[in-house]
Amino acid sequence: MRILKILSILSITGIILLAFFSWYSCDDYCNRVQLSENSIFKIAWFQYMHWDGRSLSVAAFVQLFSLKYLPVELTTSIWAVSFVCVSVMVFKIIRIENSFFFSNGDAVIGIALICTTMWLGMWKLIPDIIYWATGGSYSLLNLLGMFWLNIFLSGLKTKQFKARSMIGMFFMSFICGLNSHNFVIALIFLCLIEFIHSSYILKDKRGGTYILFSFAGLVCGAAIVFLAPGNMVRLHQGSYHEMSVMFLFSFFLVLAKYVYWTIGLFILSFFMLWLSGKGIIFQKSKLKSSVKKFLNVFRKKETAFELIYRHKYFLAAVSTIAVFSVSPFFAVPRTAIFFGTFMIIYIFQHGWNPAWKKKSGRFVAGGLLFLSVFLAVIVFQLFEARSVKKQLAGRELIFLNSKGRDVIVPAVPLRSIPFAFSFTDISDDSSYWVNRCVAQHYGLRTIRSVTN
Repeated sequence: MRILKILSILSITGIILLAFFSWYSCDDYCNRVQLSENSIFKIAWFQYMHWDGRSLSVAAFVQLFSLKYLPVELTTSIWAVSFVCVSVMVFKIIRIENSFFFSNGDAVIGIALICTTMWLGMWKLIPDIIYWATGGSYSLLNLLGMFWLNIFLSGLKTKQFKARSMIGMFFMSFICGLNSHNFVIALIFLCLIEFIHSSYILKDKRGGTYILFSFAGLVCGAAIVFLAPGNMVRLHQGSYHEMSVMFLFSFFLVLAKYVYWTIGLFILSFFMLWLSGKGIIFQKSKLKSSVKKFLNVFRKKETAFELIYRHKYFLAAVSTIAVFSVSPFFAVPRTAIFFGTFMIIYIFQHGWNPAWKKKSGRFVAGGLLFLSVFLAVIVFQLFEARSVKKQLAGRELIFLNSKGRDVIVPAVPLRSIPFAFSFTDISDDSSYWVNRCVAQHYGLRTIRSVTN
């Protein structure tokens, strides 16, 4: 177990360390140009009025501040730390919902397994949500929401129903409500489910009042996000439709995208359940009954509301899709981070074996193998990123010494770019939007790349 703990610490460290090999790309350059000419608040307000309601969120201000004043490595390290801290919050939330989860186990190992499962399982999202200076704010948005959910559930469990606690939850919920559109919908949904459960099932009036204060805060914050004039401006940038048959079609289209982008998360999560002792016997004669037994925890006879309450995190994950049913054009990989986070809570909440033993041979051997493979992936990504970063440093020297001129630089081969940094680079077309952003940032007339 000591070796497992060491590998856990190294794995978490590796995720953060990789951020120090990041570089600016695409939108980063445009944002830095705007920030060099305007104040942070002016940019945030302009984006709120002309692009996105979440531009007044805490994460948005941290993003703008970091882009303006911090080097790219420190900016992405903030997102990397946020990503790791989300795993801590997820671990705590699962422990609240399922007391058997990692009972008497080392919390560091549990957090590391969740963190690495999310990192590898959402590898399609990783470039955007951690190692991209602009898009990585999604990890901070996720952290703020999960931090709120942990505090909210802890307050319910320990019955923190004093007036001071309720007022505190209102203000905390208000700040949390200033979040991504699809995320705040899920948090409001969970709040409503808990209110019905507390008021009508548990008959706890004080608990219901506590939840109402939280709900009111979320709704007030969400109203600022959803009523932003910029939302409609942005919506008209792509195709969209109102409530119709296409709305339902778009819902399932985005759901299919999300499942595709996070399929690794499901596979690795069930592998973790197998480590906990939820085994499947892969023999033809026993496979059917074994699978049914393995999944039986997700099926029980119960009332409609009990069914909804028990599967609330699954429904919360699905609810993050609702916004994109209006315009699936905006459902890009990084938006699936909230869907994936709720799904991992749901899977571990219900699937973890109550009889788990932390020193079982299956868990120790499987954990060592998994974390060793993960560290090998991280080390490989580090070496690749170091090589690419050196090429880009040479390219930047050319930019800095070529102000006002037309510049041609060698293209960075796609095969040499590690998947954690698969950003959009400049192209051989000087009119391409990324090229124009880079040229403006460095004061160049035009820029394009050529393949050697």
